[in-house]
Amino acid sequence: MKKRIYLNLILFAFAFLLVPFFVSAQSIGERTIFFVDSSFSKTNQSSVDASLRFSSSLLNMYIEDSWWEERTDEEKREMSIILNDLGNEFDSRMFNQLTYSYGSLWAPGTSTTGKKVTVLFHSLKEGARGYARNIDGYEKAIAPYSNQREIVYLNVETIKDDLLKSYLAHEFSHLIQFNQKERKLGTPEEVWLNELRAEYAPTIMGYNSASNENNYLRSRVRSFLNRPTASLTQWNNELYDYGIVSVFGHYLVDHYGVEILTESLKNSNKVGIESIEEILKKKGINDTFEDIFTNWTIASYVNDCSIGDKYCYKNDNLKTLQVIPFSNFVPFSGESTLVIGQTLSNWSSHWQRFSGANRDLKLVFDGRNQKEIKVYYIIRYYTGKQEVKEIVLGTNQTKEIIFPKMGVDIASLVLVVSAQDKTIPFNQQSNYYYSISVSTVNPVVEEPQEQAIELPFEIDKPLNQMNKEELLMVIIRLIIHLLMQGKLVI
Repeated sequence: MKKRIYLNLILFAFAFLLVPFFVSAQSIGERTIFFVDSSFSKTNQSSVDASLRFSSSLLNMYIEDSWWEERTDEEKREMSIILNDLGNEFDSRMFNQLTYSYGSLWAPGTSTTGKKVTVLFHSLKEGARGYARNIDGYEKAIAPYSNQREIVYLNVETIKDDLLKSYLAHEFSHLIQFNQKERKLGTPEEVWLNELRAEYAPTIMGYNSASNENNYLRSRVRSFLNRPTASLTQWNNELYDYGIVSVFGHYLVDHYGVEILTESLKNSNKVGIESIEEILKKKGINDTFEDIFTNWTIASYVNDCSIGDKYCYKNDNLKTLQVIPFSNFVPFSGESTLVIGQTLSNWSSHWQRFSGANRDLKLVFDGRNQKEIKVYYIIRYYTGKQEVKEIVLGTNQTKEIIFPKMGVDIASLVLVVSAQDKTIPFNQQSNYYYSISVSTVNPVVEEPQEQAIELPFEIDKPLNQMNKEELLMVIIRLIIHLLMQGKLVI
């Protein structure tokens, strides 16, 4: 019996000696060594020394020692004010609002800090704002490099960033999602949907005020518009990935409510698209994920509720959003043929714009027998009217359509092409090829005019087909020309 007691004491002492290197420090200024993700670390290191610098009722904030020691006393005082404010915000609002929306945190879980959440500020690579590690939710016996606590990691440079609270809201939501999906239900969420919910967290907190031109959501809109053709589900951890899931997520909530995000997290053991469709059915909504994705791609170009309720964004930050399509111009004179070939990723879209022609336009779409490809078109007339219609492809995924008086009555034609394949795993790379051929046919016969107006420069189309803005630009060009020729004096 004594031998067993001694053995237990030895094992306890051995464990006690090992733990302090990677467990929480409880008093201000006390140092701890943390494991970190070397792929995010600025110096590729896998651990950092950090000390507890600020603490609130629910938050312990550590800062990397080497970085902190290089700050001036004035900088430290300034950061003290910022982080105290962050702690108060977390205690009074963030913790309660995000756990109410997304579900409970696993606290104390494996942590030795009780209900407190840890934030480690350390030096991250350029462009990185923060991250979370699921392995920190497991004991060291299972995950030796676990910090064994509810912890998020933020770039130390974000301390003075105006979006600091938004960054913390994003990362904190990952801790909740880990508990709700992976720990409780045993179903790790697909990355794109995990990040989508995290991207919506700052909006739940009210941080994306439309009056703030530089809020978190608008920064994501800029990333989205830089590369709107990226896949929604294939995650590469690039800025454009965050942009597309953020914009799509806000569209989703605009039209189906935030419950789509919260219920698919808390009350569905499915993941990704299946979890969203499960909640749609529970709410009695007949729309499929394909329907939502298609309407979103159209809304991203049209963004006009008067054309259709699903063809617009309702968030104030997104009411002016519009994707710039690929532009294809068909010459006004002579017969012309234009052929385009493109490759789509799964759950991605292309917007192809055609203008010019000044006659009937024949369009042939070829989806190369790929049933996953969907095509819609948007016609804009010179009168300002717009139409949205689907191109119903044939059995071999091809279709020929004649658009009459292109460039005469029709100002532009935009094809929205997307690949939608639910049979492919979310992280599997897949490509879908399509081609578009346009050619001019049946030239439009213009009525003879009593007197032709000759201009000293070329214009893209007849004056009688221009709107007010285009005529104004012609007049301005004419005035500049006359001034340079000395034929007009002001």
